[in-house]
Parts: sequence; structure tokens; C-alpha cells
Amino acid sequence: MSLRREDEEEGGALLSRYAARYGDAIRRQQSAVALRAARVEAELAYRARGTFLASMNHELRTPLNAITGFAGLLKEADTYGFGDDQRREYLDHILQSAELLLSHINTILEVADAESGGTKLRKAIFGVSEATDDVARTLTEKLAKKDVALRLDVPGNLPMVHADPEKITTALSHLIEFAAARSRPGMTVTVTVRTGLAGSAANWVYLSVEDDGPGRTSEELAAAMRVFEQVHEGLNRRFASGDLGLPIAKSFIELNGGRFNMKTRPGGGHLFRFALPVAARAAAPEAERAMAS
Repeated sequence: MSLRREDEEEGGALLSRYAARYGDAIRRQQSAVALRAARVEAELAYRARGTFLASMNHELRTPLNAITGFAGLLKEADTYGFGDDQRREYLDHILQSAELLLSHINTILEVADAESGGTKLRKAIFGVSEATDDVARTLTEKLAKKDVALRLDVPGNLPMVHADPEKITTALSHLIEFAAARSRPGMTVTVTVRTGLAGSAANWVYLSVEDDGPGRTSEELAAAMRVFEQVHEGLNRRFASGDLGLPIAKSFIELNGGRFNMKTRPGGGHLFRFALPVAARAAAPEAERAMAS
């Protein structure tokens, strides 16, 4: 009996040593795989940043060249004999180029903030209808020039939310502009706001941005979410600042404790949905499940 017990103990010890060595080998292999994956990810991120910066170099120079060019012509207006109508036309070009340049600069700063984690929140209690009204005042005329209508479906009895109103307004603006970036005549972008009906869902206010345009594929949406990459259309490698708005919007929403998801529609277009926590109520993970349903 003692010999059998010794054999069993020795066998158990051998099995324990084998299991320990096997576990160490697995952990070393996992560490090696994780290290290789990190190196590949870092290399891809480096290349994407290079592509992004090269594109932005062109996009910043284009409006800046227009500003300096038309300003130079206006300076010599008397020499060239420009009339009042031509002067006004050149001033319009300068203003449009300045607005485009400012938009690109703001986008770059927002991307840098989102990437570095340096975004500062100034949370307050406010009504979502205030944010949607602000966005509508800013974007309605701009979208109308592209023959895109903006429709709001916002009830008047919404609870207040607790978030940074400026960041939420910016996020909503980015989502609308992203949805309208690929537009067709007569397209509509609809913003809908609702409150969760019961249980933990009542702790959230739900917003959606939906369009009936041609939209992007799920692969293009995934590419747009990688901040420093572009969504290309064939041979058109022109940077579109609206594409960067999608990851910025997601970042701002999640920084405020919100939930975000997105998908393409079967007939074309996009559907972006996010939830914001109601003021003075505890957030619940059911917001994410409710949006995914």
C-alpha cells in the first residue's frame, strides 16, 4: 500500500509539474502573440497617421491658397478694374475658404483631443431639445444648399440629461453631417429623441440620426471609425472632414457616460443611435441592450 501511495504521489507531482510547464508555455505563447499584434497595430497606426497628415496638408493648403489668391487680387482691384460685383464674388470666395479652413482646423483639434484623452468635460443639466434646436439652427441652411432636409422628431416632455452640452451638440452635428456627406437630391436626415419607457431604460434619453441617402457599407463605416484613416471613393483620395466626425462623435458621447452604436440600412443610408443618462438617475447597462434590439 505504501509503494502504491508513493507511486500515486510521484505521479501526481509529475502531472502537476507538467501542467505548470504547459501553463507557462501557453502564457509565453500568448505574450508573444500579443506583442506581435501590438507591433502590427502600432505600425498600421503610424502609417494611417502618415496618410492622414499627407491628406490634411493638401486640404489645409487648398482653402489657404484660395484666401491668399483672392485677397491678392482684391488688393490690386483698381489696377485690374474690378467692378463691385466681382469684388463681392471674390470676398464670398474668401469667406467660404476661411470657413472651410476653420472647419478643418477644428476637426484636427477634436481628433487630437479624442486621441490624447485630453478632452475636458463641463457637465451640466440641460434639455436635449436645446441641443437639437441649436444643431438645427446651425445646419438647416447648410444642408439645404445640398438639397438635404433636416427633420426633428423631438417631443416636448423629455427629462433633463446630465452631460457636457457643448460636446453633445458637437457630436450630434458630426453625426448629421456624416449622414449627409453622401447625399442625393431630396434626401432627408431625421433626428428622433425618445425616453425609455420603463424600468432601467427610463434612466436614459435615446437619440437617433437616420438618413435615406446612398450611405456607406459596413466596411466603410468600420474604416471611418479608425480616426486617422479615410474613407475613399474609388480614385478620389480627397480628405472629407465629415468622415472624421464619426469617431469624434462616438468619443464625445462615451466620455459623457453615453452608449453609441451604428449600422447601415438595408435600402441604403445610416442609422446612428446613442443614449444619454437622465439627470440625477443611475445609468444602467440596459441602454446598450435596448439600442441593439
